Amino acid sequence: MSNVVYIEITEEDSSPISYKEDGGRFDETQTIKLCVDTKYNIRVACKEELKTQDMLLNGEAIYMEQKSPSADSDPNLKVYEGRFNTDKIQKTKKDKRDVIALQIPLEYSLIVALQCKYYTVKKKKSAEWGEVLKNIVINYRVEEGIEGNYSVVTSIKCRKLKP
Repeated sequence: MSNVVYIEITEEDSSPISYKEDGGRFDETQTIKLCVDTKYNIRVACKEELKTQDMLLNGEAIYMEQKSPSADSDPNLKVYEGRFNTDKIQKTKKDKRDVIALQIPLEYSLIVALQCKYYTVKKKKSAEWGEVLKNIVINYRVEEGIEGNYSVVTSIKCRKLKP
């Protein structure tokens, strides 16, 4: 059985971020575009409640506050919001990609690697080039293991915001 988590990332002022299609040049086909020294909001929506209110992003705990689903979304979704800062992150080198490592505390912890590129604030226009990100759809399944059940990501797909 497949399960779904939706992730939205926006700038602190709720401005959308962008992503680009990279084809097969890197590990993933899509790259999220972020700036260093910038504050972001992150919103996680899923049908399952989080087991703790801290989600790990690149090893740092982010407090996730439960919110009500928006009027145009599935009322059965549980929605959590938090904030993170890229002030300790270096810009991504040319022709390279970085990873945002998320550990979402579901019943069976979900570990997700999102491909991204970090730009300097001076290169913000480059970070804005591409498709405007609506959300990231993460499909996963729960499997049985010798030491208990665990979650396995089956697909990650960026969806663009429609004008």
